[in-house]
Amino acid sequence: MEKIQAKLKYKTEDFIVEEIEGDWHCKISDEFIQPKIRIDPSEKPFLWCELEKRDIDHFSTIKEIANQLQATPFQIGYAGTKDKKAHTVQRISIEKPNIERILQFQHPNIILKNFKWNKRKIKLGYLTGNHFKIILRDIDKKDAMKITNQIKKTTYFPNYFGPQRFGINQGNIKIGKQILKRNFDKAVKLIQEDSSYLSNIQNLRQVPRKTLLIYVHSVQSIIFNDIVTQALEENLNLELKGQTTGILAGYKTRFSQGRLGEIEQEVLKQHNLELEDFNITEIPFLRIKGSFRKAITTINDLKIETENDEEFSESKKIILEFTLPSGVYATTFLENFFIFD
Repeated sequence: MEKIQAKLKYKTEDFIVEEIEGDWHCKISDEFIQPKIRIDPSEKPFLWCELEKRDIDHFSTIKEIANQLQATPFQIGYAGTKDKKAHTVQRISIEKPNIERILQFQHPNIILKNFKWNKRKIKLGYLTGNHFKIILRDIDKKDAMKITNQIKKTTYFPNYFGPQRFGINQGNIKIGKQILKRNFDKAVKLIQEDSSYLSNIQNLRQVPRKTLLIYVHSVQSIIFNDIVTQALEENLNLELKGQTTGILAGYKTRFSQGRLGEIEQEVLKQHNLELEDFNITEIPFLRIKGSFRKAITTINDLKIETENDEEFSESKKIILEFTLPSGVYATTFLENFFIFD
C-alpha cells in the first residue's frame, strides 16, 4: 500500500492522548485552567489524581510536580509516559502527599485534577490503553480520499517497532550485532563513530548500561519486525491461537510451531545469528533470555473524518479517533499509511 505525505503534531492540540484503566477514562479539560481543588483527609497512603499536560515532556513534568510538592520523583507513580508535543491526560499517584502544597500547585503547562485516595501506588503498565484524537494536516485532496477508505477497512495492524529504535542508518542494529558476535572492539569503534558524546570510550564497559541494552534490543526488534512482515506476506493468520505473538529472540527462546516457527528460524539465520549469541556471559546484564510481543494489534473505536485544512490552503486534514492497548504507540498505527514531513 502506497503511503501519503502528511504533517503530524503541527499544533499541540493536533495530538490528544487520554489514558484508560478499567472504568476510569481520563478526559482533557474544555479549558486548560487549574481547577479549584478539594481534598478530604484520609488514612490511605496514596493520593491518585489526573495529570493533564501539554508541550512539556514526561520527566520534566514529574520533576516539576515533585519540586512543588516538596516530594521526590519516586513518590510519584504513573502507568506510562506520554508525548511532549501533545495534549495528554493520565493518572498519577502521590505517596504521602503534602496537601497544602497540592492546593497551591500552579504551572502553565500542567493541571492536577480529580483526586481520589487509594491504598496502592500506580506503576508502569497499570493501564488498559489510550484513546487518541489526532489531526493530520496538509494532505492532497485525492490522497485524503484514498487513504481514508484504506483506514476505514483496517481492523488490525502489524505491531512493528518504529524506526527510531534502530538509530540513524540502522546504526543501533549494526552495533548490536557486533556485541552479540563478541566483536567488542568493532562495536566500540562503531559507537565512537555513531555518538559524539561517547567518542572517548576505550572499551565496552565504559558505555552506559542502558545504551548497551538499546543496541541489543534493536537487534531483537528488527528480527521481530522481519518475522511479522514475512508471516503477513505468506498470509499466515496471526489471530490464530499459537500465532498471535512474535519472538523477541533470546538464548532461552522457544520457536513457534508450524510455518511461523520456520519463519522465525529463517529470519534469525538471515541476520547471521543464533539464539546462543544472546547469552553474553562476558557482560552479564546483556544476557537476554528472550520474550514475546503481540504480532498484530487491534484498533478499536475508530472514527475518521476529512475536512478542509484551515492551516494549509487547498489541502485536507484527516481527523482520527481510536483506542489502542497499552504499550502500543499511535505512530506505529499511523506509519502504516503516512509519511511525516
